[in-house]
Amino acid sequence: MHLLSPAYAVFLVLGILPVLIHLHGRRRAQVRKLPTLLLLRASNRRVAQRTRLRHVLLLLVRVLLLMAIPFLLARPFAETDSDLPVQVSQTQRAVLIFDDSLSMMYQPQSDAKLGSATLFERGRKLASRIIDALPQGAEAALILGSRAGETPVGDLTSDRTRLYSAISALRPTYRPSDLPSAFKRATQILSTHRGSLKRIYVIGDTSAHSLDGSIHPPAETEVSLVDVRDGKSLPNCAVVDLRAEPAASMGPRAVRVMAELHNFGDEPVKELQVTMLVDGQAVAKGLVDLQPRGQAIKRFIHILQPTPSPTQTPGTGESQTAPSAGLHHLAVRLSPDALDADNQRHLRVDVQAVLRVLVLDGDPRNLRRDDEAYYIEMALRPSERDDSQLQLVTRSLDEGLGSLAEFDAVVLLNAKAQELSRRGIERGLYEYVKGGGGLLIGLGDNVDVEAYNRVLAELLPQPLAVIKTAGALPSRGSGEGESSTQGPGEHLGQLDRRHPLLQPFLSGRSSESLLSASFARYLLLQPTPRSQGETTVILSFESGAPALTERTVGRGRVLLFTSTLDRDWNDLPIQPAFLPLVQQIVRHLSRAPLQKAETETLIGQTRDIKLQPGDTRVEVTLPSGKTRLFERLQGRKLLSFTESREPGFYRVATAGDTGVLKARPSEHFVVNIDPSESDLQLAPASRLAALQRPLIQNETSPSGKNPRRRVELWHALGWVLILLLLGEALLLRQK
Repeated sequence: MHLLSPAYAVFLVLGILPVLIHLHGRRRAQVRKLPTLLLLRASNRRVAQRTRLRHVLLLLVRVLLLMAIPFLLARPFAETDSDLPVQVSQTQRAVLIFDDSLSMMYQPQSDAKLGSATLFERGRKLASRIIDALPQGAEAALILGSRAGETPVGDLTSDRTRLYSAISALRPTYRPSDLPSAFKRATQILSTHRGSLKRIYVIGDTSAHSLDGSIHPPAETEVSLVDVRDGKSLPNCAVVDLRAEPAASMGPRAVRVMAELHNFGDEPVKELQVTMLVDGQAVAKGLVDLQPRGQAIKRFIHILQPTPSPTQTPGTGESQTAPSAGLHHLAVRLSPDALDADNQRHLRVDVQAVLRVLVLDGDPRNLRRDDEAYYIEMALRPSERDDSQLQLVTRSLDEGLGSLAEFDAVVLLNAKAQELSRRGIERGLYEYVKGGGGLLIGLGDNVDVEAYNRVLAELLPQPLAVIKTAGALPSRGSGEGESSTQGPGEHLGQLDRRHPLLQPFLSGRSSESLLSASFARYLLLQPTPRSQGETTVILSFESGAPALTERTVGRGRVLLFTSTLDRDWNDLPIQPAFLPLVQQIVRHLSRAPLQKAETETLIGQTRDIKLQPGDTRVEVTLPSGKTRLFERLQGRKLLSFTESREPGFYRVATAGDTGVLKARPSEHFVVNIDPSESDLQLAPASRLAALQRPLIQNETSPSGKNPRRRVELWHALGWVLILLLLGEALLLRQK
């Protein structure tokens, strides 16, 4: 034990003063034996024993009290082995870089040295102890090591109260670490002072992802790494990626969700539970095994339900619930572990409104399977469920067009040009497409090349040329399991991978069945494109001839398929790719893709919210339920939202001149954490050695002994003094 003010220890001799006062004040009365009091002698002896004990205790308390006061003023302390750098006790100017990134939320298993606290809590204690250990006159500053982190104490100060308050106010964040930027700020702070020793203390988990090669220590500044994990391994599992794609074979609203899982530990993980949530409700669970430092893809398939919206039945006034467009918040979550913040990842999926499709059958058949519209209907509505997102109406040319305004897309199948012209259908289709509608044209035996080029000149993406036969055609009534073509035929060979219509066929082996379809006959197109509108070739045959082309007419779109959409000229309708292809075509014509692709927003990144004319206020609801209100936005087209500090689903509401806030689902978005924070692998020893001078681990003083830290004892002695005063008061009260 040591004393900071040993001069006060001389006054410990005052502890004898109560004894002297007691001896001096003791009564020396003459003893006389009185017969009248002999009867009380026995009882007085018992009372005297208790009184003597109280007096002895009172004397002892007063002795200790007088000795405690000078001992307290001497400020005693003890020394023990320290895990702080030995240089802390030197006079210096220091900057503390505190890593408040997501990885510091890690809570290791209970350990004799680390305890059960999180790495962040242990780092905060170490920061306070560093300030305690700095000698009188030393100055320090405090900055944060996360991306876009604040600077709690941005200038060098010797005010310990200010530093302690700043350390106490620190809170962990979901932001990723950015130690290179923190080093630059620390260098700027230290560069404003000349002379004296300069040192940077980095308080963090010393993970490889944070201590990358872009950190360069200043030449005239020492760097000390204070490892809050004490060099121990920190295993962790996390969801590092989440994406979804249409699963058209399962239905129009089915999505295939793929979660990428990583094991960042050195031990295998068996039967890790994975849960998928839709709008906060668990809908599916599964188990995954992960190898050491391994990864796995967990797949889920789920049919999303459209958001219900109230409608009124015309003429009745009764309110009903009908499916409408809506957003869904998807998430995949792992079972809890030491770092729970990275066990969940979020995704925004858009479910579009119900689409109405008109199928114009140009060649009706008595046998249902041979009808032109049969395969289109089966592809758009593979089941008879009432909740289908596509509603079909099939008409023959004899029934006419009727009103096209209620339809989102029209499919014209193997129609005769003369019938179209005689009934004026081509004019109605042209006006419909020009006004923003979508039209798919399928060819067949009823197509007369010259008549088609004349009647549908304003709609065809390119004029027709001649019919090409590449294989033998099947006979009518061939079995369902038989191929629709005989002989080699021709296959599709080229896909426009940039076209959004073909996005479901770009991953894995999804395009194999599309490319394996055999075509016995198709129409060749004239090489000269139309001068009006824009023509795009989406699918081509191996010969280079177009199979599916697109043209923009006014505000609408026209797609031309150069073969049949039944089994008369090809076997595409019995291939697995036919269903998603037809559904993608209809959605493309309707300008209603299953989901809208968007760039992922990470913690700390800026999110641009699109504003519409008349928007004056925007309210953003955070995942925690808190709201942020932005006003006076007249005339602005974008609002840059910079408060993406929480992972989860963000909801946006806007208000116009009326001041009433209304939800705007198209601007809802999700924010996820940076997956780099999940890997807590310790930085290599060579990297630590290159950064810190001298090394922190196993640090020794020049004398060869371990660095020591001081443990103050006078705080506890103050409580002892208070207890002694209370004891004296109680003893005096019993007199």
